[in-house]
Amino acid sequence: MQVIILAAGRGQRLSPITDDVPKPLVEVNGCPLIINALDILSKHPVERFIIVEGYKSEQLHERLGDSYNCIEIVYVRNEDWDKTNNIHSLWLTRELWDRNTILLECDIFFEPGLIEELLEEPFANAVMVDHFQPHMDGTVVELSADRKNITRLIPGKDQDENFTFTDKYKTVNIYTFTKDFLQNIFLPTIDLYVKMNGQNEYYELVLGVIIFMGSKELKAKICNSHRWFEIDDFTDLQRAEAYVTDDRSLLEKVRKKYGGYWRYDFTDFEYLYNPYFPNQNLYNELRLNLTDLLGNYPSGQQEINLSLANWAKIDESMLAVANGGSELIELLRQKINKVTLLQPSFDEYARNLKPEQIHAIPPCPQSLTQTPATIVKEAKSSGSNALVIVNPGNPTGTRFKPAELRYMFEELRHLDMIILDESFADFIGTGRDTTLLDELDKYPNVIILRSLSKDLGVPGIRLGYIASADRELIKEVRTALPIWHINSVAQYFLDILPKYRNDYALARAKVIEARDEMGEMLNAIPTLKVIPSFANYFCCELPEGVSSNYIQEQLFMNHKMLVKDLGKKQGLPEGRYLRLAVKTPEENRMLVDALTTTLADNMITSQTA
Repeated sequence: MQVIILAAGRGQRLSPITDDVPKPLVEVNGCPLIINALDILSKHPVERFIIVEGYKSEQLHERLGDSYNCIEIVYVRNEDWDKTNNIHSLWLTRELWDRNTILLECDIFFEPGLIEELLEEPFANAVMVDHFQPHMDGTVVELSADRKNITRLIPGKDQDENFTFTDKYKTVNIYTFTKDFLQNIFLPTIDLYVKMNGQNEYYELVLGVIIFMGSKELKAKICNSHRWFEIDDFTDLQRAEAYVTDDRSLLEKVRKKYGGYWRYDFTDFEYLYNPYFPNQNLYNELRLNLTDLLGNYPSGQQEINLSLANWAKIDESMLAVANGGSELIELLRQKINKVTLLQPSFDEYARNLKPEQIHAIPPCPQSLTQTPATIVKEAKSSGSNALVIVNPGNPTGTRFKPAELRYMFEELRHLDMIILDESFADFIGTGRDTTLLDELDKYPNVIILRSLSKDLGVPGIRLGYIASADRELIKEVRTALPIWHINSVAQYFLDILPKYRNDYALARAKVIEARDEMGEMLNAIPTLKVIPSFANYFCCELPEGVSSNYIQEQLFMNHKMLVKDLGKKQGLPEGRYLRLAVKTPEENRMLVDALTTTLADNMITSQTA
């Protein structure tokens, strides 16, 4: 048995790394791609490695030499590496097709078990495939009903906007071919294909021709549990480096990323957004218009504010929309001389403020709340010119009733600014009475901030707004924002949003129902204290002696779930609290089961220590 590794290409999408090294020597956590492959393959009965070289090939020779782990290396030079595709690289090795062969691309980083799985049965003509995932691209295949034979091979160029991937499998770019297949079927077919289509093609198309002609030679070998990564660009490289490591190191990397979690294989209970909205119809409408949206500039602020006013049911002159709530917080923060903050709170309000600019009111240890009378007293005596109230509270989920808010607004009319953050107010209940948007004219110094990204379930397009009866402030904020600060996708989302108002109302009700059910399950854990929540998350106090950091690690490493560690949150006892997002009922049950098991295991360990 021999191994052919195609390693001639430039790896342009990995520039500037590949400006200095060839693609096969690009490292994943310190291990070059080709070294990983050779290390794994050399543990099997391989008689020789055939490496097709091209770009910066001298570095390959210097690194690998003429053998690897006592297995001969034969180099085949592709002089036209910059003008041809992989069909030419493979075609150049045709004189060496004298034995059973494993074929792979040099840009695949894989686990040892993948090759063990590939070779566990008698050697046959097989294509390693995996269930298609959204981050994948390139050639896919369709399988027979018994999932043993490949019935169709579809290259990327034949996958248009209407193509469905639901029943497709991605080629891993690792193959096994028998000597007989290579010499009697593949060789004459590739010779004919090259003569008709030239060298700037892909060998997968030759396999597609063989399948189309009715050959049953090629079997599918489904990759069941072993990780592999096709490293074409920096996103691929980051994904591989995240997973080719121990779980604790992966958690450390995730903690530093602040998002982008769609690239990773865990369930996110840390970030807070509506899992029931948008619905599929809204997604489809966005998808159908995506070409136009990406190909055109968005409108300026005035038209976008009008769309927002239609959704929020408030006068356009009272609104300023921005690229997420955090952008608006930054602008409002510039007006703060000294602010009264209710601990614990959303960290963004205190960021970049000096300690002497912050007057923090700690919560009652039992309820994690402050009374309205205490807030009024502290705001007056502290010399603050601003007050921030997050309602419901983040991370606690506690809330002030409308009457309590009105009392504070009346008592604190002298303040320059009262920011009422209603980012999660839509989850208090299903009616309009969860917000004070309709009462802003009564309180000119009140600014309501809302994060549409959270309640509408679209954190990826970053939408937030402020509303205030202080129209001069609104003008000032608009002036400070760029002309094109909302992208076309976000604008179109706002444009079509009103037609989905009823669907959103149903989604709100589903969140509340899921929250109530999750709360009952959490309260059934005897060692856990659950703070009653009016938002789409729960703040939970862990038993004495149990670290929030430890529980976060255990849930991530053992159950692939990420929760928010509140161990260092100002206003909370260090290491005692977690925040758990409300997701779908099935996901919520899985989290509660995992948390129950983790706490029980910790108790057993503590008792036997």
